[in-house]
Amino acid sequence: MGRRLTDQERAWRSLSEKEFQSQVIELARLSGWQVAHFHDSRKQVTRANGQKFFIGDKDAKGFPDLVLAKAPTLIFWEMKKELGKTTPEQDEWIAVLQACGMDARVVRPSDWDSVVVPALTRRPDAEG
Repeated sequence: MGRRLTDQERAWRSLSEKEFQSQVIELARLSGWQVAHFHDSRKQVTRANGQKFFIGDKDAKGFPDLVLAKAPTLIFWEMKKELGKTTPEQDEWIAVLQACGMDARVVRPSDWDSVVVPALTRRPDAEG
């Protein structure tokens, strides 16, 4: 039998991607960041007549969920629940953005203290 999860690990796993993303957006806005959230490119809407159509941008499939900007910093984050998996398209976008010198990564609830808070609360002129 494997090791038992800590209370913290259980809490991270219980948080949905939407809940986690809302917390990140709230901290970013409170800290003075501009926030752009890109919805699922596969999202469909059904008209009154029953016809379905995409409202997402299929060309942006896999683009990170959040773009955060606070001069001189620009961040691209793909939000995932604790055990969520990325798609190949998400991995490709992150790799291309990183190759362009951007801070692009997958962020999970367990990254709150080590990635999210330090990135969003540092002074704009601070290194890193």
